[in-house]
Amino acid sequence: MPDATIRATTTASAGDLAPIPGVSFRMCLDLEADLPGMWAAQDAARVADGELQRNTLDGIRAHYRHLERFDPARDLLLVEADDWLVGYDRVDWNDTNDGERWYEAVGVVEPAWRRRGIGSRLLAWSERRRSEIASAHGAAGDGAGRSRAFTTFLFDGDRGGQALLEGAGYDAVRRFASMTRPDLDNILEVALPTGLDVRPVGRDRAALRAVFDADAEAFRDHFGWSEGSDEQFAEFLEDPGLDPDHWIIAFDGDEVAGGILNGIHVSPEGDRSGWLDSIFTRRPWRRRGLARALIARSLVLLRERGFGSASLGVDLTNPHQAFALYESYRFRVVSSATSYRKPVPEPAADGDPEPFEEVTR
Repeated sequence: MPDATIRATTTASAGDLAPIPGVSFRMCLDLEADLPGMWAAQDAARVADGELQRNTLDGIRAHYRHLERFDPARDLLLVEADDWLVGYDRVDWNDTNDGERWYEAVGVVEPAWRRRGIGSRLLAWSERRRSEIASAHGAAGDGAGRSRAFTTFLFDGDRGGQALLEGAGYDAVRRFASMTRPDLDNILEVALPTGLDVRPVGRDRAALRAVFDADAEAFRDHFGWSEGSDEQFAEFLEDPGLDPDHWIIAFDGDEVAGGILNGIHVSPEGDRSGWLDSIFTRRPWRRRGLARALIARSLVLLRERGFGSASLGVDLTNPHQAFALYESYRFRVVSSATSYRKPVPEPAADGDPEPFEEVTR
């Protein structure tokens, strides 16, 4: 859903970038037609960077269909070589729970095409575009009182990307990990806190919304949180991995106290793996052992459905000691990623943002 206040200000385009032999840059003309190539490029990058968690094409379609502050014609730059997509950069923005406004970028370069200067040009374009959006917000008085930052996210296996971001003035601010428990043997039974019970959710829209809202509320004090919107709920419903039959949801009467949204992930090669996709406890029910009890039940459920291991994602600096909890269940880090930020640059004297110096990486 593009922001109408930004449209008239757009000047960042593929034509701004220095050429690279054999490579062309273009803006997105047909998002649905470009998504398969984008998915293939990001999947190849995840594999090369050692990331455990893979995406599906249908999952990416659902995500892009419901981005709320994104106009593909202005906010998505594509890279082609031999009529094949080998990279892209997407920008959007978001207000966070800690009073910041993030101007976010997602940059991808297929591994075989790295170290040719593509990444630096994508970053140059994204900084120009994000500066335009930030300037439009400032002119309209939008977001007054919020500190503003450029943000991005990188898998730790991408050493060239790390050097590029650090050279451009970005600081690492948060680390994340994908963890796996290699077996589902010897799972200790843990009793639910008194007064709570686990019940099926079913597929009724109102019941699904109650779980979605409880999950969003539980993460309100977590890094980068934003309010669960109708568009985000629509994406949630369209996720191809959505299956409430795998969930373990605890209730206190009619209230959702906490839960684990377990999912079955299918890799492009057809391999199936069990994931604890979201583990949440709402504030009134914290510090009573609920998460521990739900994890035990989730591991049993995955074992009963034929899986020999389980995986999950975690913010390594989660304020509620999630990492230590998962380690106590014998989950171990398999891959990691880092969030980067830098303050939005001040405009140059002529009113334009300071140009980002392209380097070859």
